[in-house]
Amino acid sequence: MFDREINQLVNAIKNTSEYRETELARKAIDKNKTLRKQLEDYINNQKKLQTRYKDEQLKTKLNSLNQSYEAIFNHPDVVNYNKSSYLLNTMINNVYIEMEKNLIK
Repeated sequence: MFDREINQLVNAIKNTSEYRETELARKAIDKNKTLRKQLEDYINNQKKLQTRYKDEQLKTKLNSLNQSYEAIFNHPDVVNYNKSSYLLNTMINNVYIEMEKNLIK
C-alpha cells in the first residue's frame, strides 16, 4: 500500500551522512575477517545469555562477557562503527518521533 513512499523514505535515509558513515564503518569491519568473526561470536554469546538468564544473573553474565571482549570494543573500527550506528539510530528515531507528532495532530 505504501511501498513507494517507504522506498522513498529508505532512499532518503540512505542519502544521509549518518547512513553513509555507518556503511563505511561496517565495510571496514567486514574487511577484517578476524574482527568480524569476534564480533559475531560476541553477538551470538550475548543472545545465548539473554535466552538463558534473567535479571541480576543476566546482568552479571553480560558484564563478564563484555569484559572478555573489551579489547574488541576498543578497536578503532569498532569504535567508529558503534559511534556511526548510534548517530544513524538517533536520526531514525527522530524521524519516528516526527512521524508520531504529525499523526497525533
